[in-house]
Amino acid sequence: MKINNKYFGEIAYTAQETIYFPEGLFGFEEQKEFLPIPFEENSDTLICLQSLDEESLSFILLNPFSFFADYDPKISEADRSAIGSPADEDISYYVIGVIREELSDSTVNLKAPIAVNFHTRDARQIILEDPAYTFRHSLGEQKGKEE
Repeated sequence: MKINNKYFGEIAYTAQETIYFPEGLFGFEEQKEFLPIPFEENSDTLICLQSLDEESLSFILLNPFSFFADYDPKISEADRSAIGSPADEDISYYVIGVIREELSDSTVNLKAPIAVNFHTRDARQIILEDPAYTFRHSLGEQKGKEE
């Protein structure tokens, strides 16, 4: 199968590479199947999440642990069940980013990460109860903390 992506052009993929969101993403509930496309081969630091139903729809995902070492999402039992009740080590987390020309102006949504069952590739966007996480967390603020 093939799809066109605005960053990579035409991409060939198999069904085993796709991620399935039974409930869609917040605001995009009708979009269920996505293809994760890493910006760098063999790296999940930065990913383009391409809708397979709407070629013009894609999201930029970041591995939050690459930027926020102390990020500690706590998944509810209901959310865990929705993606097949995997063990903690079988869940991959990603956050949606808004990437600007100046990286310091970029933001990520730490409040509503995407949890993916590594084995089944079922996914769900969840909302964390922790008040430390925001919907628009600045990457620029994080950069300042590391220096």
